[in-house]
Amino acid sequence: MRTRTILAAAAFAVAIIVPATASAATLRVVSGGQNVFGATATDVTSARAYVDSKGKRHVLKADSAMGQVVATGLPYTAVYDASYNAAYLTRIVGTSASASGYWAFFINGVLSMTGATDATLKASDEVVWLVDSDYSAKNGPFTYDLDAKTNANGTVTFSATRIGGPKAIVAGGAPLQINGAKIGNLAADGTLTITPVGAWTAQIPAKGRIAASETLAG
Repeated sequence: MRTRTILAAAAFAVAIIVPATASAATLRVVSGGQNVFGATATDVTSARAYVDSKGKRHVLKADSAMGQVVATGLPYTAVYDASYNAAYLTRIVGTSASASGYWAFFINGVLSMTGATDATLKASDEVVWLVDSDYSAKNGPFTYDLDAKTNANGTVTFSATRIGGPKAIVAGGAPLQINGAKIGNLAADGTLTITPVGAWTAQIPAKGRIAASETLAG
């Protein structure tokens, strides 16, 4: 079970209106150690155009990662590169990537090797944008991706992965909080099963190089 809110995309319109697509992968944006968008799993459809840093409008393919950011309405700066006929994001909300860093995005916990204008998403994908201040560093910063599954016997199994390197790794040993109180550490396989009493909000607290964690409610 995952708490998911829906954000329908209004298409960018300058001269003509291009409709948003129906695909709705989840999106989370992490900046300055905080979830600035999508703290809980939020479905976001993908707009079909973006405006670059010089004010020029570019049409996007369906279901692109760039279009998903545009669809949120969050302020962004996209620098167009004519040699690749593509753009990269240098700022989302109020955070600009430093000269030695960049805004990286992860699809299902894996660092995308495709640019945001070319990467296409499926409705089942989970996308996380994370600003990295030093692209020469081997790993980090990191963020936790948290999931919860309700079992037939009424228990809930929480699982978490740590995102920030080239691929996601299980978050074995991470402390899980329910309604603000620690209930235990995840097992080596990154899971913990509990029997909840009443409504709950779950998260793994940020610590050290962990920028932020996804929050789930049930």
